[in-house]
Amino acid sequence: MIRLEKVTLAYGESIILDSIDLVIPTGKTMVILGESGSGKTTILKCVLGTLRPASGRVLANDQEIGRLNEEELLRFRQRMGMVFQEGALFDSLTVGENVGFWLWEHTDFSDEKVEERVRTLLKFVGLETSIDQKPSDLSGGMRRRVAIARAMAAEDPVFMLYDEPTTGLDPFTSKSICDLMRRVQREFQSTNIVVTHDLTDAYRVGDLFTFIKDARVIQTGTRKEIENSSDPFIRTFLSLDL
Repeated sequence: MIRLEKVTLAYGESIILDSIDLVIPTGKTMVILGESGSGKTTILKCVLGTLRPASGRVLANDQEIGRLNEEELLRFRQRMGMVFQEGALFDSLTVGENVGFWLWEHTDFSDEKVEERVRTLLKFVGLETSIDQKPSDLSGGMRRRVAIARAMAAEDPVFMLYDEPTTGLDPFTSKSICDLMRRVQREFQSTNIVVTHDLTDAYRVGDLFTFIKDARVIQTGTRKEIENSSDPFIRTFLSLDL
């Protein structure tokens, strides 16, 4: 379970998150929707531990992330995968090197063990034959698959965070990435947060949905509860995406 309790974060006079309460049950996917700049990606960074709130708590399986030291945070991140917007792969490295990068940097795994892990993950995402290619040789959808494999590199994921994972992809490829995300959730029982602007993809991967506006949560619920919302912002958002 991931839980945010009264999380507030500001840069100077600008409030980015304003007393956010959010619960993502174990094994479920929460999709966060809202306007650009509303604080969606900042929530991911707080859960990942790269940003620490000014007040409030972020907990993952009852472990308060903000209280972890660097060594504890590193161990914690071994069970958490982050898929950045548009993949964010290293262009100078091969696919295999991208997936294995974290293992070489943060473990004492032998080269043989790293390669075994990398091949297992690339097989999982359907790209084992692309291990020696560069990201520039791949399609957008293939790069997202590599990014998902890289996010899972350290250990089988307990938590997965996705920041706009289908941005810039055609509808067919977007669906294939959503299917892969669901497969990760199903096979590893991972607890997931997905930030997206795309309502179709949100419905494909989400169990629960949260709308953020002006740094605050305005509603959380199932698809049915969201679609029955009387909130004017949510009604407008849903109508624009139909």
